[in-house]
Amino acid sequence: MEIQQTAFFDAIKKSSVNHKLDIDELSEVLCLQKGAVYKRINGTTPLDFYEIGLLAKHYKISLDEVMQPDRFISMYHRFLKEGNANTLEYFDHFSSMLKPLSKEHSESFVYLANELPIFYYFYFDHIFNFAFSLWNHLHWKEGRITIARNEMIDNKIKEYRNQIKNQYYACPVTEIWNSNMLHNLYQQIIFCISIRAFEKREFIDALVKDIASLIVHLKLITKSTEEDNTNKGPERAKIYINEFGNYLNIVLYKSSRNKVTFIGYDYPHFALSSSDRFYDFSMDWIDKIKRRSVLISSEGYQYRELFFHQLEKDFEQFKGRIEKLIAVYYE
Repeated sequence: MEIQQTAFFDAIKKSSVNHKLDIDELSEVLCLQKGAVYKRINGTTPLDFYEIGLLAKHYKISLDEVMQPDRFISMYHRFLKEGNANTLEYFDHFSSMLKPLSKEHSESFVYLANELPIFYYFYFDHIFNFAFSLWNHLHWKEGRITIARNEMIDNKIKEYRNQIKNQYYACPVTEIWNSNMLHNLYQQIIFCISIRAFEKREFIDALVKDIASLIVHLKLITKSTEEDNTNKGPERAKIYINEFGNYLNIVLYKSSRNKVTFIGYDYPHFALSSSDRFYDFSMDWIDKIKRRSVLISSEGYQYRELFFHQLEKDFEQFKGRIEKLIAVYYE
């Protein structure tokens, strides 16, 4: 029992941002004096079933994962709670992906994207406002979709830009993009024009300009392997193109202290696991995908040129189609 109790408190440490036990917080959760809390931490006094339940609920700890790590892999689903998720809570789970990252302890961060890592969209206001309008329409807002600038979203993403710069770009990153990553975005925009979902035609023009800037931005990232202080891309990034198609968003984070697996970012599929076994299994699977992908960053010059030549060609075709649709639906 003492060994399991130690493992339980170790799991609580791993769940905290600074990987330390907060005695004041533990005392408040358990409604105990600090001395009694210390006795439970060092194993002098066993935790009773009620106390284990309080701690597991407060710190979102899986008892299966802690008590029987060789037999169970447990997931934390961010939106499995009372009430409905709202816009701000949706944004908060991006923070939960970034919180474990620190320059001091991070070893690796791998992002397998079904299109493009979501963090790139935060730097282009109209792209993100468009994407958010779609998510909002699908998951929260009833009725006809209306796409326009949202001041609340604009203010919120400024906070995440700083977080991305200081955390996501602070550790070694490997990204695997889908070779058709912008096609879905193009189809969504075309459909939204055809149903006159955009509040103003000017938003469409700005959105197209944002996509052009995004392509330039991505090209700069793949060319650079040096530390970047202008938000062009992650330091020491390795970027691959997956030609076979991937339909999942999986993020794997490893530090000197723990391993974390994130699955998905679109509500309600977001899930998180701190299981080392699940991380190792997922990493082995992603390594196989990586071996069947092509490197387009740093020394992958030939594949990079071919990839962006096609990307730019597809964009020009998309832009021409958009101009014709605007003439029909917005003029």
